[in-house]
Amino acid sequence: MTEKFDVVDLNDRPIRQLARGLVHRDNLFHRAIHVLVNTNSLSWILQQRSSNKDVDPFLWTSSCSGHVDPGEDYLSAAIRECEEELGIVADRKLFIEVFRASPCLETGNEFVRVYLLKYEKEIRLNRNEILQIIEYSTQEIEELIRTQPKTVSGSFLHLFPYVKKGIELNKSSLP
Repeated sequence: MTEKFDVVDLNDRPIRQLARGLVHRDNLFHRAIHVLVNTNSLSWILQQRSSNKDVDPFLWTSSCSGHVDPGEDYLSAAIRECEEELGIVADRKLFIEVFRASPCLETGNEFVRVYLLKYEKEIRLNRNEILQIIEYSTQEIEELIRTQPKTVSGSFLHLFPYVKKGIELNKSSLP
């Protein structure tokens, strides 16, 4: 089955649906989410994308990320992707939206919404999606980006400075 995306206009309104490959090949605007999972007061999970990924295999990125399915809202996509990639089942109320990005080269022409999630239970990796995870403080993430930028996905390099501000502004809101 061919995966389809909503192609959206500059106002993030769906205009049609096309196959994933066509959307990426033609650099059309579409939607995605990123979630950064906090496991304790100091650590955030980063994932290393598996070799099966068609975009950025083996690179480090947010805890989970993915495209928004046709007709799906951003938060529902974040909830779905957390369950698919990390085995996390979490209530919608626990997700904190911290940033919205407009389409650009760095995001692959995606409108992106970024969420934070506090989660302290067991995580079960989907090995088709994720090679491994590691827990880093925000300072350690900054150090990884500074010293080894080629090991980090372009979208995460672009998004992290804004996500860091979101983390700082929402520290007291994380349960």
